[in-house]
Amino acid sequence: MAVWGAPSLADEERQALEHEYRYAKTRLVRQRSHILLLGTQLDSRSQVAKVVGCSPATVARTLQLYEQGGRIALRGPVRLRQPRTRRTLGWQKALALAMERGPRACGIDRPTWTAPLLEQYLGEQTGVAVGERSVRRGLESLGYVCRRSTWVLRHKAEEQPDYHPKGKGSR
Repeated sequence: MAVWGAPSLADEERQALEHEYRYAKTRLVRQRSHILLLGTQLDSRSQVAKVVGCSPATVARTLQLYEQGGRIALRGPVRLRQPRTRRTLGWQKALALAMERGPRACGIDRPTWTAPLLEQYLGEQTGVAVGERSVRRGLESLGYVCRRSTWVLRHKAEEQPDYHPKGKGSR
């Protein structure tokens, strides 16, 4: 005897639910499919809830959900996420222009750009504050790589107050 309110399932529908019970990507779809399959085999909602490990109210909601929307409704509503990026088209164009012109043409006394310098410069130019990682992502999308700078000449490096020589054994 089936649970009151449980649908009678055709063989194709039962096979599809069994497939979703075994292979669905989310736990929620697997649980809902399991509830529907057990709903045709067990006698009460509380028995189904005990086997699945949920409340009888969850069983009732799942049966109602299936009755209203079929198997597709078991997946839940489609949620469209807003893009998390603050890198707008204007910001990306400003980044491309800064890379083409170089730091000296942009009023920064440096031979090359660094990610923190670009972060600061673009924040002032566009009003969009992003982090160093976002600058690196923007550069990557434009085909640039902004690596962390290293000193090539030791005597130039030693002139800098924040220079620390490499430790023994490092290359």
